[in-house]
Amino acid sequence: MTTTSFRGHMAMATLCVVTVALFAYSTLETMLSPALPAIQEAVSASAPAIAWVFTGLLLAGAVSTPLVGRLADVRDKRTVLLGVLAVVALGTVLAAVATNVALLTAGQVLQGVGLSLVPLSVGIIRDTQPAQRIAAGNGLIVGTAASSTAVGLVVAGPILEVLPYTWLYWIPFVVIVAAFVVAWVVVPSCPPTRRGRIDWAGAVLLAVGLALLLIGISRSSKVGWGSPLVLSLLVASVVVLGVFSAVELRTSEPLVDLRLLGTRAVLLTCAVAFVVGFGTFAVFVLVPMLVELPTATGYGLGGSALSTGLYLVPLGIVGTAVAPLTGRLERALGTRGVMLTGTVAMVAAALVLLAAPGRPWLILVSTALAGLTVGFGLTGAMNIVVATVPEERTASVSGLAFVVKSVGGALGAQLGAVLLAQSTAAEVGLPAWSGFRSAFLLAAAVSLAAVLLSIALPSRLPRVTTSPTSTIGEPA
Repeated sequence: MTTTSFRGHMAMATLCVVTVALFAYSTLETMLSPALPAIQEAVSASAPAIAWVFTGLLLAGAVSTPLVGRLADVRDKRTVLLGVLAVVALGTVLAAVATNVALLTAGQVLQGVGLSLVPLSVGIIRDTQPAQRIAAGNGLIVGTAASSTAVGLVVAGPILEVLPYTWLYWIPFVVIVAAFVVAWVVVPSCPPTRRGRIDWAGAVLLAVGLALLLIGISRSSKVGWGSPLVLSLLVASVVVLGVFSAVELRTSEPLVDLRLLGTRAVLLTCAVAFVVGFGTFAVFVLVPMLVELPTATGYGLGGSALSTGLYLVPLGIVGTAVAPLTGRLERALGTRGVMLTGTVAMVAAALVLLAAPGRPWLILVSTALAGLTVGFGLTGAMNIVVATVPEERTASVSGLAFVVKSVGGALGAQLGAVLLAQSTAAEVGLPAWSGFRSAFLLAAAVSLAAVLLSIALPSRLPRVTTSPTSTIGEPA
């Protein structure tokens, strides 16, 4: 075998191992949504507590994704990949053996580091693949992340029909460990092209600020919004996040470049990303609980984990199917038309659920509409970045949008769970319909704000090229 042939095989093996690792991880996190009621019962958790399955995941993702991205810039990407897979594997084990919600949350927080696998994989592909294979490799990574959503929702039900929910962790754990071993052997060193500092202070401040905010929201269902504990947590969160903002604006190499929000296109992109996160993760938490509540409530469907997964499948399928069509729709309707399609779909998805009692087919309609938001809204927002932001800022803006999306998802999941908990009568232990109604209306109101921002967009956006003289915060 020639040296060139050997390198070609190693490059293909590298592409395969990062794809398999990403598929196993993404499928794991998606499978948890249909299993949420079963997990809640197993660890004896309240609605706000079990929402930390997603809240902890997204909190860690919001901090770790820009941090891992920065580490990949200034350290060997192979080492960073192995570190991420090791942390995810540890988190998976902790969640699998958890008998209480605290250990489960700790496991989910560690798993949240895996949300950085997509940008990390893209960087590894750029460093290891032949030039003619990079575009296809990136497409494979994005397609894997999208398709695993549908796969996870479909396979979770059958697994839970015959096995305990812990197998939703153990099966991906085996694959992730295997991927770690293979990556250790086949992934070549990907040394950095430059050196720089890591904004550890920013990472700590962001993590602490978001944690205080989410814990305060979570505790409100038990002690009330006006309690000294909740108010202290929320005020402390504002103070810490304020310090975080000041630090990020002053440092030359920030974890999250907040100066980018001075650009109108970036502000809109982040607003839509927030809505996508808020709305879709509210759906991921609320729909499983609604589907699996007893029919005697008058609004529950008495469904199983299998039926819950099937109700959520349209989100994954529609989101995956329409994302590639965004460019074509943009040529037909313009930028504003695409963004309105995505944001209006989320408003409709939330409002449709208000009529779901007695009409279970409307849940399918709602999750399909949420898929339109993911496909058109988020993809359209990223296209705005490409069209209006100079090339040297694209990666930074994409990272900022992901952080905002994760924060939106964490808030959506937690606030939705809190509203359910506040409507739960102690004598029956089940959330009332009023809690679901309030949560759906909240999701619709947040989504409506993004609709109004989309209306403010011009129909066509001018394309901006790299400009060495442009300054951060300058309107595009």
